[in-house]
Amino acid sequence: MSIVTIALPSQPGNIYFHPEERFSSRHRLWQGCPTIVCTSKGRLLAGWYSGGIAEPDMRNYNLLVRSDDHGETWSEPLLVIESNLSVGLRCIDIQLWIDPAGKCWVFWTQVIGWGENEFHETWAMTTDDPDAEEIRWSEPFYVTDGFLRCKPTVLRDGRWLLCAYDRHSERYRYSESLDQGKSWVRREAGRKIPTPFDESMILEHRDGTLRLFARTANTGHIAECVSMDGGKTWSDGINGPLTSPGSRFYIGRLRSGNLICVRNNDAADRINMSASISCDDGQTWTVPMLLDARMHTSYPDVAEDGDGVIYILHDWSRFEEKAILLTRLTESEIMARSMLRDSSCVAQIINQPPRHPLFPR
Repeated sequence: MSIVTIALPSQPGNIYFHPEERFSSRHRLWQGCPTIVCTSKGRLLAGWYSGGIAEPDMRNYNLLVRSDDHGETWSEPLLVIESNLSVGLRCIDIQLWIDPAGKCWVFWTQVIGWGENEFHETWAMTTDDPDAEEIRWSEPFYVTDGFLRCKPTVLRDGRWLLCAYDRHSERYRYSESLDQGKSWVRREAGRKIPTPFDESMILEHRDGTLRLFARTANTGHIAECVSMDGGKTWSDGINGPLTSPGSRFYIGRLRSGNLICVRNNDAADRINMSASISCDDGQTWTVPMLLDARMHTSYPDVAEDGDGVIYILHDWSRFEEKAILLTRLTESEIMARSMLRDSSCVAQIINQPPRHPLFPR
């Protein structure tokens, strides 16, 4: 099992627990890359990133919002994690996760440098009570090297795997914790199918096999590599059976034990955002349910509540439309490819700032 040496961490970005009005929707010139979780009491927390005029921009920031009515209405930002211009530090790609103890983690990626000389770190804050009227967060802390874009995986033996990847490595990399996130060790998986953004995630199959899924650059497929020995050794990356353009996807296990996959169901373009279910641990998948047929839809993330309601966030047209969209469905509805409940919705806008001045409506 390979261990990778890591560099010393930098300092955190600027944290705002009571964000100023300048972070409100009406000031955003672009936004995208959303993430979502559902707490034990049913509160939804969502985040994405914005700031400046584009991605990347030294004025980028991450934001966190909440909904206490199953996603019908949403707050303005409760928390903002902003880049620090004075030290050349950019804060991007917020990722939310609730661990097995119910603690909510807000991860984000910090970028030091620019272009080919960029270095990435994953940082976090946590709260033991994400359902509080005013959430109290821990101090920000360095987690591990790497660029995080997906939720961690908790294995049956108690290990936590965090796919904070290294853009410049020839192999897939991730971090492993044996102490519920108190410390992390860098690991290596198989050789990559070339890609500028791994955006990888790891699934544990019922037989204990680990399968790492990753974005590819232009093969038209989701890459995968496999470990049969708990991560000690890995096969090299291959193109798996699931089609996908070069974009983020989501594959995870539901409360039922079945798997869900949300992706752009196209080999070339960010189009046809779709969801499908596997009842046989990923060997086969149901015919995908189309959630959003439009071009420039991307970056789905998934949460599930205690009643089995599935919440999916994705973005649409980050610069022109700047829309963050919510789908609320059950597993049976995805399998039927039809909304069967009055409370269900598909691609409902939850946030859309005014049109970019360069692209007026």
